[in-house]
Amino acid sequence: MSTPAAIKNYLQTTLHQLEGFLNSPRFKNIKRPYQAADLVKFKGTLPIEYPSSHQSKKLLKLLNENFTQRTPVHTLGVTDPVQLTQLGDIEVVYVSGWACSSLLTATNEVGPDIGDYTYNTVPNQVERLFKAQLHHDRKALYNHQVQGDEKMVDYLKPIIADADTGHGGNSTVMKLTKLFVEKGASAIHFEDQLHGAKKCGHLSGKVLVPTSTHVQRLIASRLQMDIMGVENLIIARTDSESATLLSSDIDPRDHDVILGVRDDLSKVVPLSEALARAELQGKSSTEIADLELDWLAENKLYTFDELVKIILQEKSLFDEELYQEYRLQSQHRSINDRKDILNELLSLDTELSIPFNHYAPRTREGYFLIRPTLDNAIERSLSFAPYADLLWLETKTPDLQVAKDFSSRIHAVYPHMKLVYNLSPSFNWSAQGFNETQLKDFIWELAKLGFTLQLVSLAGLHSNGVSFAELAEGYLVNGMKSYVDLVQSKEKQLNVDLLKHQAWSGIGYADGVLELINNGGGSMSSSTGGEGNTETQF
Repeated sequence: MSTPAAIKNYLQTTLHQLEGFLNSPRFKNIKRPYQAADLVKFKGTLPIEYPSSHQSKKLLKLLNENFTQRTPVHTLGVTDPVQLTQLGDIEVVYVSGWACSSLLTATNEVGPDIGDYTYNTVPNQVERLFKAQLHHDRKALYNHQVQGDEKMVDYLKPIIADADTGHGGNSTVMKLTKLFVEKGASAIHFEDQLHGAKKCGHLSGKVLVPTSTHVQRLIASRLQMDIMGVENLIIARTDSESATLLSSDIDPRDHDVILGVRDDLSKVVPLSEALARAELQGKSSTEIADLELDWLAENKLYTFDELVKIILQEKSLFDEELYQEYRLQSQHRSINDRKDILNELLSLDTELSIPFNHYAPRTREGYFLIRPTLDNAIERSLSFAPYADLLWLETKTPDLQVAKDFSSRIHAVYPHMKLVYNLSPSFNWSAQGFNETQLKDFIWELAKLGFTLQLVSLAGLHSNGVSFAELAEGYLVNGMKSYVDLVQSKEKQLNVDLLKHQAWSGIGYADGVLELINNGGGSMSSSTGGEGNTETQF
């Protein structure tokens, strides 16, 4: 392809293929700020196919079918190939960043879910599981042919993985996406927290990025997938229902929830300055913490619109109809624009001043304080929706009413949008007021609302801990009786293939390969025959 004519022909052919790809029914609801002509510049000349793209088609078909029927695709977060193979009829696999952070990072340094592990950590776990899937799939087909197994287990379940915040800027998001595609993930999810300040979605102190920043992450990930020519899915997650901090006020869409004080910079000493002065004065950490609490107690916080209402009431200018019109016109507008809109509606001889200062309460890191609300989570999700295949609302509690409110507002604008729900072990499920029927039906009730994909994110981690703790405690007192009662007897009862762990690992498959190399010989050294094979005891 060294001649100009050959290059021109290749570019024209590739452009035509890309136009067909971007305009295919698969992407009919996806928005891109670029065209095929832009994309062709970044493609390269070597055609590469990725198994994860094949798996993503399987996943999307499954999600579409269940979304139409309003039934759930529910799964459990797995941590290793053992759990992967024991999913039974569960049809997808989930890989949690929290679990990877706490169990096996790329550097073998484990810790809490604060996003400080290297960005290849979760892709590496995906690769480990995907390669295990391929191995067990080969084993299953071999056993079907050689041993006459009637039913073949489908080990090739699509993998959905945690991409966290993207672990950096947009170029890092693209590299991370590329890794996930190469390693075997059919779908990945990004959350709208700030990289470097990220926390588990169920911890306090979360810092959101501007809405526009997260939109760019989603676009960057889609661009990388388009360059690779894959159909893998992108899930946009928001943690804004409970987040209290915002990294920047640059996006007017976030101004509705930014908190400020009723004053101006000349009268209120900003919180960060007050804390810095205390440090220079040699105040202790306890004194500084108390100073921060005192400052917040002395300076009540409002959103701009809350303060507008108070000022209007104080000046006897409040009219509910006018205020609602102001709110309608101010949606997604900046604070400065809101001031202009208000004064245009009031038509006063002198402009009404709203002494709102949202810089004064900023933290020492420079983060803005925000009001966590479901409305904010919905508005953010609506902004993310055109760029994503699914939307994920991370919730404070397992609340069906919250799910209904979210679903109705999203589907009023995007009726096609499939939703995701984290059935998190962070919730104390027995303390949520569910009776047994409600607890049993919760998954199916969510599915009726369009929460098609549902996951117990850390199921593998917790079940691993419970079962091993029970075994260790019993083994200490009752020895092998505990192992037999708690492990082998249950394996037999549940027909768990790990009972014959050599066969589970694929030793028969390996023997078959070695015998083929030996041209049919080597039966005396076969691992699966003869008196030395302990698994004939079962």
